[in-house]
Amino acid sequence: MIDYNNKIFDIVDKVHDIVAQEMAIPILPEHSGNHSIVVEPLSDNLIELISKGQSRQYSVLISYELNTGGNYTQNNFKQVANVAEHIKRLFAPDNNADVSNYWHGGEIESVEYERDEEEESKIKALITFNCINMEVS
Repeated sequence: MIDYNNKIFDIVDKVHDIVAQEMAIPILPEHSGNHSIVVEPLSDNLIELISKGQSRQYSVLISYELNTGGNYTQNNFKQVANVAEHIKRLFAPDNNADVSNYWHGGEIESVEYERDEEEESKIKALITFNCINMEVS
């Protein structure tokens, strides 16, 4: 029988914990309410095979959504951008989060902003977090 561990959910759970400890915004399985955060896996890529394990790169999407109630203003966008910037700082190398048992090389790769095409009162920041995990068997 093959022994394995699905590490991506360990990574997703740790990202969730780091964001939850810092932000007073609900983190939910899907967006709802005035504003919310959703943390979900994006990808799992093999970097290198070694004799007793492997190195993998994981990507996690941290999505923040603000429901503006119909009004799209510069202040609404600033609110979304400020939340994205706060989350970027949480994963900066000089932050003191202990992640050594989870990953190394963790970084926010990108932030994309979008308005919902069907409900223009909703603005999102789509934040992509990448990290590397060495899995040894």
